[in-house]
Amino acid sequence: MIEPIFADTNVLIRLLNGDSLATELLDGKQVYISVVTEMEMQCQPQLTRPERNIINELLADCVSIDLSQSIKQRAIQIRLTTRLKLMDAIVAATATDLGFTLLTADEKFRSHKQTPVVILPPVF
Repeated sequence: MIEPIFADTNVLIRLLNGDSLATELLDGKQVYISVVTEMEMQCQPQLTRPERNIINELLADCVSIDLSQSIKQRAIQIRLTTRLKLMDAIVAATATDLGFTLLTADEKFRSHKQTPVVILPPVF
């Protein structure tokens, strides 16, 4: 069985930018994402058609998880008890609901204690 990992939007962006750590951490894994990440990756108006095609190819290799009632309720609780914004709370809730490690570059997720979180160091 392929090991699952749950990736935040910023990790996919780093992967597309050739970040070696993001590449290493995602290599050989089944990557799961929130529907929020799927949408964020496609909502950048400055993208060219070739860039959109590359993003769509990457997203096709990921398993996108829609909002279930369980994820909605968990996201509400996370939003009420942490400083995470709603979209980040949805990402955290989805990873928690699945029971997968959340891979992110966003330090704000340190406050989320309900699931394992791996925070990538900043890129300079």
